[in-house]
Amino acid sequence: MQSDKKILVLPAKTADNAQLAKIYLHSRQETFAWVKHPHFSDFERDSKDELILKAVLNNKIVGFISLYQQDNFIHLLFIDPAYMHLGIGGQLLAQIRQIATDLVTLKCVRKNTNALAFYKAQGFKIIGKSLWESPAYYTLQDTKKEDYPLYKAQ
Repeated sequence: MQSDKKILVLPAKTADNAQLAKIYLHSRQETFAWVKHPHFSDFERDSKDELILKAVLNNKIVGFISLYQQDNFIHLLFIDPAYMHLGIGGQLLAQIRQIATDLVTLKCVRKNTNALAFYKAQGFKIIGKSLWESPAYYTLQDTKKEDYPLYKAQ
C-alpha cells in the first residue's frame, strides 16, 4: 500500500476506540495464532489506564501504540495489516521515546518472529525470557538512550 501523505502520530481520543479496537482485533486474527477467540472488546480491557498514540495516514487510523507510563512499558503496538512495512511502527516508537522517562520495555511472544525482527532493527535487546508462561515470551528493552530527551541515567 502506497501513501501520498505523511504519517501523523497523535494522541488517541475516546472517539477513536472503535477504530483502534478493530485494528487490534483484525491484526491479532491475522497474525496471532496463539490468541484463541480474540474479541472486539479486548482493546478496551487491554489498554485501560494507558497512554495511546494513533498513527493516521490519509485521514485514516492505521495503527497505535499504548504505553503504561508508570513503568515505561509498551503494552500494545499494532498496525493495520494492510499498512504494514510503511515505517508506521518506527514512527510510533519514535514518539513514545519523546514521552518516556526511562528506556521502554515490552514483552514479545517468542513465536512472533516478525515482531522480534522489527524490535531488533529498532534497537531493542532481549533482557529476559519466560520459562513457564504460555505463550512463551521475551522481555525486550530499548537501547537508544540518545533518543530519550527525558531519560536521566541512574
